[in-house]
Amino acid sequence: MALCPPAAHPSGTPLWLPVLVMTAITFTSAMNQNISEITCVFISQKDEGSRTPESSVSSKISNILEDLGCYLNSQGTENIYEPTKNVEVNVFEDIELRVIMNISEIISCIWFFKESQTCKPSLDSENRYVTSLAFSQIRETQAGKYTLSVISKNSNYTIIVPVFIRNKPGKPYFRRSGKLDAIECISESYPPPSVQWTFCKTPDRSCLNKMSEENGGKDGIQKVQHELRQGGLFQTYIWCCAANDLGRECTSLFTIDLNERQAAPLPELLLKVGEPLLIRCRAVYRNYKFRINLSSENKELQQDRRFDGLEYLIDHSAIRIQYVFASAAERGDSGRYTCSSTVHPNQTALVTVLEKGFINITDSREDFEIGEEEFCFEVNFTAYPPVRCMWLFSQKMFPCKQSYSADGRSISSKFCNHQHQSGIYIFYAENDDTVMTKRFTLYVRRKPEVTMQLLFKKISCVAESYPASSWIWRNCPDLNSSNCTEEITEGIQNFLPERRSLGSWISSSILDVKETATTFSVECCANNPVGSACEKSFINLSGQVLGSGAFGKVVNATAYGISKAGDSVQVAVKMLKEKSDTSEKDALMSELKMMTHIGSHENIVNLLGACTVSGPIYLIFEYCCYGDLLNYLRSKREKFYWTLTDIFKQHNFSFYHNFHLDQNSRMRTHLKYGVNMSLCREDEFEITQTSQNINMTPGPNGIVLFSEEDEIKHISRQMDEEEDFNVLTFEDLLCFSYQVAKGMEFLESKSCIHRDLAARNILVTRGKVVKICDFGLARDVVNDSNYIVRGNARLPVKWMAPESLFERTYTMKSDVWSYGILLWEIFSLGVNPYPGIQVDANFYKLIQNGFKMDRPYYATKDVYCVMQSCWALDSRRRPSFSRLVSSLSCQLAEAEGAVYQNMKRNVSTHKSNAKTKPHVSKDEESFQSSALLQHEDSS
Repeated sequence: MALCPPAAHPSGTPLWLPVLVMTAITFTSAMNQNISEITCVFISQKDEGSRTPESSVSSKISNILEDLGCYLNSQGTENIYEPTKNVEVNVFEDIELRVIMNISEIISCIWFFKESQTCKPSLDSENRYVTSLAFSQIRETQAGKYTLSVISKNSNYTIIVPVFIRNKPGKPYFRRSGKLDAIECISESYPPPSVQWTFCKTPDRSCLNKMSEENGGKDGIQKVQHELRQGGLFQTYIWCCAANDLGRECTSLFTIDLNERQAAPLPELLLKVGEPLLIRCRAVYRNYKFRINLSSENKELQQDRRFDGLEYLIDHSAIRIQYVFASAAERGDSGRYTCSSTVHPNQTALVTVLEKGFINITDSREDFEIGEEEFCFEVNFTAYPPVRCMWLFSQKMFPCKQSYSADGRSISSKFCNHQHQSGIYIFYAENDDTVMTKRFTLYVRRKPEVTMQLLFKKISCVAESYPASSWIWRNCPDLNSSNCTEEITEGIQNFLPERRSLGSWISSSILDVKETATTFSVECCANNPVGSACEKSFINLSGQVLGSGAFGKVVNATAYGISKAGDSVQVAVKMLKEKSDTSEKDALMSELKMMTHIGSHENIVNLLGACTVSGPIYLIFEYCCYGDLLNYLRSKREKFYWTLTDIFKQHNFSFYHNFHLDQNSRMRTHLKYGVNMSLCREDEFEITQTSQNINMTPGPNGIVLFSEEDEIKHISRQMDEEEDFNVLTFEDLLCFSYQVAKGMEFLESKSCIHRDLAARNILVTRGKVVKICDFGLARDVVNDSNYIVRGNARLPVKWMAPESLFERTYTMKSDVWSYGILLWEIFSLGVNPYPGIQVDANFYKLIQNGFKMDRPYYATKDVYCVMQSCWALDSRRRPSFSRLVSSLSCQLAEAEGAVYQNMKRNVSTHKSNAKTKPHVSKDEESFQSSALLQHEDSS
């Protein structure tokens, strides 16, 4: 019974390629459906709300639809439609062009832009054909006319949609004009740029010696060109600048000036094959009787590739110029070009004609750690053609300013607007030929922030800081005292710090309460190189708080006579906090009603009783002595063993005599939890007879094994002994998973969804029994299986199914998704899900695109397969909890059988005094090396 679906990952399609999207849509009545047989729609994605992690799902992406007003532009055999509105978008925007056609049956459908692309229209609810062309982060190169050609049974249609991309002007370039004594400057952008000639040493806006003109245009990009003639050609410095409301770009005419001292290294002109080549040789002398010549080392320049000029100055000196040009440069045009004169020393420049452009980033350092000081990222690079660049952080784009070195060869960009936020910053640069990114990680040092909580006779302190914090515990004379000097050294358990996000570490420490007094005060202090922070608490072991929520709290108590007269039992009591209102009281009564409706099950925290008649309302629940599963798993990380065999081998089998070497003793889990092995395939598990008399009989919950009453008691004792080892094995993890699935199967049978299934809401009690708790969000969905929740409540985003995140829909199958996340928590021993990924707009996109977490370190392929099945985007493809129970039952039985065989083999080898290697299955062995990296990073 395979649960594993095909792997689903985010699309690897290059960002600059249009992606054809086939969608069936229901359109709003505002689109004037009956006016035309062709409707053109432009859809852009907009962010609503802030993108900070704290805003959770309140930050969402919404689609903005705009009718382009396509109209019939011609009649005849082919109907041509064009929009009355232009599609104007920003670079890197996500957009979609959608065409809705109320026409007869379509025979063929093709999109055209630079190349053809077949489309397969779908039908909407009104039987209209719909086809879409989607762009993820659209680029400048994708501006232009998009044509949809449709052939139907009755007619032919052509729909033309020009797409304009707003951006600052492209770097201006020069070419020879059709006139003999003129050159042209050309720039392209949308909105169209204005072109300006500037004749100063630097192209500052303050330069007064300039002229400008606007001209020209083409589809998608506005091309502007302007001629420079006569006197302007003789200027010492010639700059062409193009500007629009998005920016300004300038280019200097490449000139070898014999009156300027030449700097080292040689000035270089970079071109690509096919681009226009234009070089100017310029010289000034006191009389006109001198000559200049511009020559190439590689080829003799033809006369038709030159033009000359002479201008007399008022002091009788003269300026001579000579231009060498080519309408389309070739590789053979590369080489040294020398400007010579009869009266000046020669000067040389280098021309390099490239097959394609490049971007080379020269920086090497990528990680930075700062405090409160001023800091800027800086990238140094060389590139041709000129690049378009930006800085990216937390899915936000920031403008990129480029600075050129004195020789024009090197470019740098700085980014200072990080506002001291830790995280990953990306420098992004692209030109027409290549894309380059540079990734930086910024760590901002900050002192600890400490919170303290009393749970299950343990005091827990948690600190968030960077770098990670260390801990000191002290006794205090009283809560108000500042003299907490007596350091506590015993009963402290410090956990390995966990990375919450880049630049944020969570450090935690737990103090076991072993005081004989019922009241005392303690202080925990977290320290790192930036500073320290402390929290104090007055502890009263008698109104001990096990946990608290928005309106209630749970305390530890002793109940007398609740099970039978004369007996006392430790219980957990849920009650309202002080100053509660009527709505909170109603909520607690609703929970009582729900728990009464649900009934009892071994794997849920059962309701034992309630006090509702007079005085405060108390709900009395089972007490689970080991606390929540999340912290239980984390506390056992250093005591995890793949199998019991590893434990025995580590201790040289010194206490192996406490365990029977037969399969019955290893079947304790099945005895306890009633694992139904009859659901497994026959070849998945085989019961091996041993020398003892073993009886086997089918029971109501599966197979029951026994030999005699003493044997059963012995097995129970063995379970307690293993628990006393204070260890955790792979089988335990499987058993936890199985028990939770059993509990959820029970809730499913009661038509109850949980809506907050996570390791923090599973409790652990004696015998390694786990119980599902926290039904504060539970709802009875007998009458409405798609219960819709609205409002701005804080939600457990990383555990929520896509339909719950984006549609506020909760079903049994959304609990199955959460169960898959819970499995990931279990088999990573309490690592926070999606390690290293912040909850922001990018996180939601990952979920929508089918992103799945990698296999956790302690999970086998079979377990990971179950997780993946729970994370199917289509909720109908997720397994039921009954099916999950069956699958985990088989895996648990298989694991028990493997343990028995392995223990038998190893003990036999041990008895023969042979050295053995600790058992690691092939699956574990192949996975350990790579998964260990993940585990260490997450921890």
